[in-house]
Amino acid sequence: MKRADFAKNHLLRRSVLSYLLYPASLCYAGLMLLRRIHLRGKGYRAPFVTISVGNLTSGGSGKSPIAIAICKKLHDMGISCAYASRGYKSKLEHSVSIVSDGATIFYPASEAGDEAVMASEMLPGIPVLCGRKRNKIIQTAANEFPNLQVMVLDDAFQHLKVFRDLDIVVFDTDTALGNGFVIPAGYLRESLSAIDASCICLLHNKPGSQDNPSLERTLRQRGAQVYHVYSRPSIIRHLGNPVDKLHLADDPFSLISAIAHPASFENSVRKLELKFDKHLIFPDHYPFQDAEIRNKLMTNPAKRFLCTAKDAGKLAEILGDRLYVLELETSLPNELINRISSLIQ
Repeated sequence: MKRADFAKNHLLRRSVLSYLLYPASLCYAGLMLLRRIHLRGKGYRAPFVTISVGNLTSGGSGKSPIAIAICKKLHDMGISCAYASRGYKSKLEHSVSIVSDGATIFYPASEAGDEAVMASEMLPGIPVLCGRKRNKIIQTAANEFPNLQVMVLDDAFQHLKVFRDLDIVVFDTDTALGNGFVIPAGYLRESLSAIDASCICLLHNKPGSQDNPSLERTLRQRGAQVYHVYSRPSIIRHLGNPVDKLHLADDPFSLISAIAHPASFENSVRKLELKFDKHLIFPDHYPFQDAEIRNKLMTNPAKRFLCTAKDAGKLAEILGDRLYVLELETSLPNELINRISSLIQ
């Protein structure tokens, strides 16, 4: 069974299997709750404002585009900020690395991971760091960039060993809370008890998705502040340069992606009224290092491929000038930016 089908049948809805796994999920949820209680107030404090952009689900909520959008907005306001990625499944995950100093990108996606390189390309003038030990990341940033005012930690809601001035928790309005169970029976990393009045919850509307009043009511009942964020297809790039979407309208092209929810990518393309032949779907964060897979892609007869900004760094060396990249534009509520500005002041 494909991962997407498994998630749809057993994690996003309740099934016999999810009920069988429910006792295990209760144990896991209990351990996560005890961990959160034990580490409360003990996190390493940075010498600058620290903001976590994370999620409660197992992935695919769109936290990285939101973290990048926050950095862009702060940079435009003249605030010195940095972006930090865990580097999930990358060669640099277990070290501390400066992927970009804001001017030069020092590592390819095959080493630093897709999010870190995507952020480096989309955030000129903003340092990007990588590594799972966020306290070490903060120490490195403080030493290398002494004028830093804010660090945005991507995917750090469960990383409790670092104190956060603000926790932003992102929810996809389509997948929401899944079936409501914690893993392995459901889609949640921990129970809803992790959400409280100190959190800002962002309901992320991706292309083709709708508002979710039920999810919003649930989060407000937890006392959290809730705002809406919208992502829409923006620019198509070819070899780094913006091109008109008509470049892809004349001849057939294929989609290729390695993201948590490939259907959202298809919806983005349809929003641009572009028709694709097929969609080559790989697991989330797939590294494209397997020689057989790389050879199949190189010899694939498709004249053009369209991918997400997240996958571009890994696919560029394989597909060359056949690769086009679709970027999304994420709009942030003014209330969120005002809240962050007040923290800095």
